[in-house]
Amino acid sequence: MTGVGLAWRWRAAPDGLQPFQPGRDLRAVIDLLESGFGADLEARDRRWLADLSALSGTGPLAGWVMRFFPYADSAFKGYVWYAGGRLVGNASVIHSSDDLWIIANVVTHPDYRRRGIARDLMDAAIEAAQARGARQIQLQVRADNAAALRLYDRLGFWRMNAATLLRLPSPRDAQRLGRPATGWTMIRLGRSTQARARRLLTRIGEIDRGGPTSLAVQAAESGSLLDRLDDWMQGRSRYAWAATAGGELRGLIAAHGMRWQGPHRLDLVVDPAWAGRVEAPLTDVALAALARHARFEIEAEVDAGRTTVIDTLIQAGFRGARTLERLALDLD
Repeated sequence: MTGVGLAWRWRAAPDGLQPFQPGRDLRAVIDLLESGFGADLEARDRRWLADLSALSGTGPLAGWVMRFFPYADSAFKGYVWYAGGRLVGNASVIHSSDDLWIIANVVTHPDYRRRGIARDLMDAAIEAAQARGARQIQLQVRADNAAALRLYDRLGFWRMNAATLLRLPSPRDAQRLGRPATGWTMIRLGRSTQARARRLLTRIGEIDRGGPTSLAVQAAESGSLLDRLDDWMQGRSRYAWAATAGGELRGLIAAHGMRWQGPHRLDLVVDPAWAGRVEAPLTDVALAALARHARFEIEAEVDAGRTTVIDTLIQAGFRGARTLERLALDLD
């Protein structure tokens, strides 16, 4: 009896739009995400769903147990849709900051698409976020998902940017680019250079681009005792280098190396005036640092317009996985 099959039988099956209830819905939502997203699920997504599957085994106690797993509790608040006793739709509503909320995991079972279910789920999710003080809602959608893009356009979402996800199977699979620094100097980013890093990120629009905080922005703002404690608990090592010329930073690369569970992550940003001049050496030094870690996959999410960064990573061995559009809905 699968989650996208029959609903939990401890009471009569609901019908239509319902608030998500972990004890009733968690197992079914996991199955729905697996069937709805299929090959789009990354290895870490599948590990995450496997962990949640273990939680779903607690049945009616799942809601209480999830409180001890913030990643699960935050990702599964929202709405589901039942049809004939089957859970066939989901939309999660996630609190990001005081006035920003994220809608995620929007999926309808393939057998129930084109019936207006996604629209009703989105309407409920938007209303719930607005009632809790949201001034803006953001979401991500594959750039080739025409049906979803049409729905979000009708709902009033506007395009913020697009990001291409690239992956490298392991740091040791990287191709060294071997291009020397010319006309600039590479430095290790530290607290004394964070102000210059913030100026670079502000100039190129990275600070205000919206969405989750990038690794580059984290490198320019982190370093507190709490940050270091969190890194230790997560088994994470942070690295950051910058290209400097004329007293200003011209490019910055940040990387997170993981000890226990991947993927490693990498973020490279460059002043457009210096595009094509600093990417290769910065990439080499970051990949060399990650090579000291476990053979986990490396992920890099790059603004789709930063073609020199994407080209450099592809030359280093990365392969494009997908491009996601980041959309926003203003509620003011």
